[in-house]
Amino acid sequence: MEANAIHDLLKQRFADGVLDFVDGLEQGARVDAARVAEIAQVLRDEDDLDFDSLMCLTGIDWDGYDESGKGKSVAILGYDASGKPETGDRVGEGELGVAYALYSHRHGHKFCLFVRVPRNAPEVPSVSGVWPTAAWHEREAFDLAGVSFTGHPDLRRILLEDGWVGHPLRKDYQMPDLWNEVPLAGRSYADAKWGEDDVVLPGTGDTKPGGDA
Repeated sequence: MEANAIHDLLKQRFADGVLDFVDGLEQGARVDAARVAEIAQVLRDEDDLDFDSLMCLTGIDWDGYDESGKGKSVAILGYDASGKPETGDRVGEGELGVAYALYSHRHGHKFCLFVRVPRNAPEVPSVSGVWPTAAWHEREAFDLAGVSFTGHPDLRRILLEDGWVGHPLRKDYQMPDLWNEVPLAGRSYADAKWGEDDVVLPGTGDTKPGGDA
């Protein structure tokens, strides 16, 4: 089934719960975040849809984009030339969101769900009861983007320590200088002792500077 036909079917079933057809790199529907779990249930259980696979679930920071998803992304803080974490006083704006990439093995069709939630209250119902693999994906989106999934059976960080401050995939995130007394600064680019000429591909027989072939 084509993505626009799936969107129309969902629109008939859920009315205002289905907001827009998304015709981008991935096609699908933007839906009311509060209804995403019940929409997911239909996408999985309807015989003509049979979306048995949640391929990916991704947390999104819409900072820098308008309501339609158009605009220009803002610069993300990283490390300066000396290897120290960059700092700034800009506070992130715009909504957060989640994208769900779905696939039906029986029908061979794909579809994406998109939700957007307020930055100051980023809550989305868990779909782990529909696709159990979502339990892991939602923990990652919680950890890195700060989206909270209500009804999740065990919502906690999955990559960072429980006491970590902030969410690294938010566009206004600033890396700390220290964590548990361990410095997180990188290397100074200016003081680096190596360059592209020092890289030797395996099997070329070239000699690294100061080393053996």
